[in-house]
Amino acid sequence: MASKLKKGMIGVKAWLVISESGQSFVEEVGKHSIMKRTGLPARDLRALDPVLSYPSSILGRERAIVVNLEHIRAIITATEVLMINSNNPLIVQFVEDLQHRIAFGNANATPPQQVCLYFVIISVFCSSGGKKIVHRSGFY
Repeated sequence: MASKLKKGMIGVKAWLVISESGQSFVEEVGKHSIMKRTGLPARDLRALDPVLSYPSSILGRERAIVVNLEHIRAIITATEVLMINSNNPLIVQFVEDLQHRIAFGNANATPPQQVCLYFVIISVFCSSGGKKIVHRSGFY
């Protein structure tokens, strides 16, 4: 099967893209395209790889925010949210709720990246049963 792939197609994954209007679609995109689109280095994309066990984190970069918290792994830019496409029921419900909140946020002139980041943090906090988030340097 690998011999049938075109040159340069290695690392292509299905990404769920949620636009600033709240509409979503699936797009087949390679790692290098994501890096160019978001301005992120390859090491930041590793945090989103479900095969690797990276600690929970939120990485703020110049053009994007990388979120790796529990079941939510996403890249938030000024115009869109990118998530590795998943049929996980938690992700499906999260995406539906996020689309609704982005659309509602647009009606209130709230930037979509703020709506998304706030909703990600609230969703993870609620799914953890309100447990304290522990960081190497202490409690938050």
